[in-house]
Amino acid sequence: MPEKILNTNSERRIARNAFYGFSTWFLPLILSLIATPIIVKTLGDTDYGIYALVLGFVGYSFTFSVGRAVTKYIAEYRPIGETKKIREVISATLLMSIVVGLVAVGLIYFSAPWIVRDVFRIAEVSQEKTIFAFHLAAWIIFTTILTQLFQAVVQGVHRFDVYARIVNVGNFAMIFGNLLFAFSGFGLLVLLGWNLSISIAMLIGFFVSARNVLPELGIDFRLSGETTKLVLRYSSGVVGYQVLANLLLLFERGWITRKLGSESLTYYVIPMSLGMFIHSFISSLMLVIFPLASELKNDKDKLLRLYLKATKIACLLVFFLVTTLIVESDSFLKLYLGDRFAEKSTWLLIMHTVTFGLLAILTVSWQMTEGLGFPRYNLKVFIACVIVTVTLMILLTANYGNPGVAFARMMGFCTIFVSVFYVEKWFFEKVQRAFWLKLFLTLAAASLVAGISELLIIRNLNLSWISFAVSVGTGAGVYVLSLSLLNFVTTEDRDLVKKILYR
Repeated sequence: MPEKILNTNSERRIARNAFYGFSTWFLPLILSLIATPIIVKTLGDTDYGIYALVLGFVGYSFTFSVGRAVTKYIAEYRPIGETKKIREVISATLLMSIVVGLVAVGLIYFSAPWIVRDVFRIAEVSQEKTIFAFHLAAWIIFTTILTQLFQAVVQGVHRFDVYARIVNVGNFAMIFGNLLFAFSGFGLLVLLGWNLSISIAMLIGFFVSARNVLPELGIDFRLSGETTKLVLRYSSGVVGYQVLANLLLLFERGWITRKLGSESLTYYVIPMSLGMFIHSFISSLMLVIFPLASELKNDKDKLLRLYLKATKIACLLVFFLVTTLIVESDSFLKLYLGDRFAEKSTWLLIMHTVTFGLLAILTVSWQMTEGLGFPRYNLKVFIACVIVTVTLMILLTANYGNPGVAFARMMGFCTIFVSVFYVEKWFFEKVQRAFWLKLFLTLAAASLVAGISELLIIRNLNLSWISFAVSVGTGAGVYVLSLSLLNFVTTEDRDLVKKILYR
């Protein structure tokens, strides 16, 4: 049998944690797919556009992931018993989180009228409630920043079971509450108020859990200059690309709202959210890469094997998901939101699927780079992505509308994907050409056969959820069979899958 990446206990831990991470993607996906059309119909296209705008602002802006420094250094220091350093890192990160959070709240409060009236140019009848919605968003962001710190503690000690439990309960409560309030006729402000309540509850849950899983957790604000510099140096890269992601989001959604209207934003955001599920799915599985890269940074052989196996699994899943969403895009949107929505959003869904599929594959390299202590490199890469994306958005929107904006984002993330090969050269001394060539040819062949089978079924049966499910299920079966015939899945891969299923 091929040499193992880690010992048996470590593999079981990785498989178990990957499954817990997966659950934090799968359950919200199912609930969101149920909730979204109901909330759209209840709020209407215009108010849902505002709701999506504010939630996007919460999801991508000012959250900064400052707590990632905690995950890295707990994973690095705990095995060698550096309890004092762990406390100092947590304390420094907490102080930074509070400061960043309060600055974010202040900026949002003071700039909300300008953002609503001048940047997004929201219709006058909706301006006041949109400003108040941004005020609620400010406090959601503050609690999220603090929550990330204690999430990072839980992840740093590999307690992804605890992490998954809290996230799943929180997501279920949030989406169920949104559905209940939407059914009861309440507007977007009540829904955002509920989101804030759940955010506070999750903060409390992660704080209590962090104290339980890390007994040495303590807060001491008598910080050493060395630890403070360490956290600031590491966090600057993470905060930097999060700021850029925030600015890109603000520009993108503000640009669509100003040039095309808030209704067009609804047609853009929903297919984008569906495409993003691919990225969030792979990210949920690959959460374990970040702390493991910190632990294995001095063993390049094991790190390379971990990287190749994780990339192989990510690509195997991404190729099928991207193929299915592209082939089934029109049919799914017709079933999900109606013919009118499908007419306006099918091509958007296809382009967003490609964009976030590339980003999902990039996740392994991105997580590994941060785990090894180089988030500033990710910042530099993202700067290039933003420049390409914004430039193309400005050039293409006038003539092509929403599809022009989506194409611009896709080209920007094609640019960022090239960094994968530079990272391989950097950490492993050469690009893994043979690995990528075999991977691409094998998965492309299997995806082509699966896509054709799905297309034949969906085109020859009456459109319904049953025919859609039969088409996707057949495609999945053909995909797995093709990979089996091509000997893509090794004995070691099968053993790992069995462990995941067993766990």
